[in-house]
Amino acid sequence: MRIAIEGCCHGEIETIYNSIVNVQKMTGPKIDLLLCCGDYEALRNLDDLKSLAVKPKYRTMGSFYKYYSGELKAPVLTLVVGGNHESSNFFSEINNGGWLCENIYFMGRSNVVNFGGIRIGGLSGIFKEYDYHKGYYETKPFSDAHLRSIYHIRELDIFKFMQISEPALDIVFSHDWPMGIIDYGDRNVLMRFKKDLIEDSDKGELGNPATMATLKHLRPKFWFAAHLHAKFAALVKHEDNNENNDNDNPTTTTTTTTTEPSTEPSNEPSTINNSNNNTTEPSDSPNDDKSTKKTNTLKAVSNNPYTRFLALDKVLPNRDFLQVLEFQQKVPFGEPLKLCYDPQWLLIQSKTKHISDTYNSATSKPLDPDLFLDLYTNEEVKKVEERFKDIYRLKNKDNLKENFTIQDALEIKKENFVKNTYCHNPNTHNPLTNLPPAFENPQNIVYENLIKIISQDTEITNETLKELDVKTYSGNLEELQKEQLSQRKNDRLQLQQSSPQEQQYKDESEIILDD
Repeated sequence: MRIAIEGCCHGEIETIYNSIVNVQKMTGPKIDLLLCCGDYEALRNLDDLKSLAVKPKYRTMGSFYKYYSGELKAPVLTLVVGGNHESSNFFSEINNGGWLCENIYFMGRSNVVNFGGIRIGGLSGIFKEYDYHKGYYETKPFSDAHLRSIYHIRELDIFKFMQISEPALDIVFSHDWPMGIIDYGDRNVLMRFKKDLIEDSDKGELGNPATMATLKHLRPKFWFAAHLHAKFAALVKHEDNNENNDNDNPTTTTTTTTTEPSTEPSNEPSTINNSNNNTTEPSDSPNDDKSTKKTNTLKAVSNNPYTRFLALDKVLPNRDFLQVLEFQQKVPFGEPLKLCYDPQWLLIQSKTKHISDTYNSATSKPLDPDLFLDLYTNEEVKKVEERFKDIYRLKNKDNLKENFTIQDALEIKKENFVKNTYCHNPNTHNPLTNLPPAFENPQNIVYENLIKIISQDTEITNETLKELDVKTYSGNLEELQKEQLSQRKNDRLQLQQSSPQEQQYKDESEIILDD
């Protein structure tokens, strides 16, 4: 299978998909999946634009609203993590993950999914030490300060992610770079065109120390990132492991920019190269890294001998913002490649929900690591899989496939996407501006129900299916929007009538003459 990775999007969604289409035309095989590493700017309307953490003079609608409305459709299944320039209005509705529109899936604050047997983890946001030990204290309507803090990664995001166990993650993608990653690559590449990044890294001010600890603990085969608007490759060789299990490592097939996609492969297919560098073997070990000493007490999850890191640029002409890799799919050839829930991750979400529900402190309070010790067993993971199979059997009882697979049962259905607010129309004055979504995002409600149901022992019934159906929690958007407009009109009339500065009269008999 072919997976494309994209750096910072900054709302240039049409440009990215046009580049994908061009690459497919020039290289032949279709691309099966696109990973976008943040600053996606999924803006449905002008209210989402106002919640974008960007100075007002730099705010633009971009093109996502065309995909939200259905005017355009993403030509390839797309997974998105959040960066530091996002619509907090929209992303906060589905912070556990969900469809942004048809064929484009947001990973939430942290998440693990499965695609064609490839296990993919995503981490949204950037690191700021002063917010790392705080809870999710930001609430709507977001203040200007909250718009600048809500995308800061929190300790709970990392603690949950660190509970992932075997099988190892094939891919992790994030917005921020892991702290110290520069020391595992060719510093001279950055020295030539991003000297300030070297200086920040040497001062310990670049990247996320928590994700470097995560990288060394989970040892994924690949880690992709963006944020710093530079293409940079690195190779993290893990200690105490000399095994070389590289049979299913992908190969670099193409790099493209917005204008002229390149069809030239890398010098060595088994490596990812810096665009301005011929060196394929970065230094074996970095300088002493204070941020990773803590990981020495943790047992590594996998025996991957190394993790390949690649950061990509933003979407601009003649910039390296897109990379296409080939992976060996882990489901039988001929089987459709499906996006699926990860049972282990859902179990982690279920086991930590009592923590998440009260994790709202605006003051720093480090979490107790003991809360996450021995969080779950393999038997519990198998039980989750069986619960999904029971749900699938009942849901498809009238046309049940004789030999359905676990991927069939775990599939994240695209039909779960539901529009719950208005879509920007550049040809109108958008009369629904400043109105909240007509109803709560059903995907979030269903997800909360799902992580509850999978950990129970109760029988799966038709009532269970209703709890897992977004239609149960959806409304007629058009009718609800009419009600919203009518209510706003009435509120304005009442405000005018009660205003001491402006009296309203129905007819002359109501006029009161002052003495």
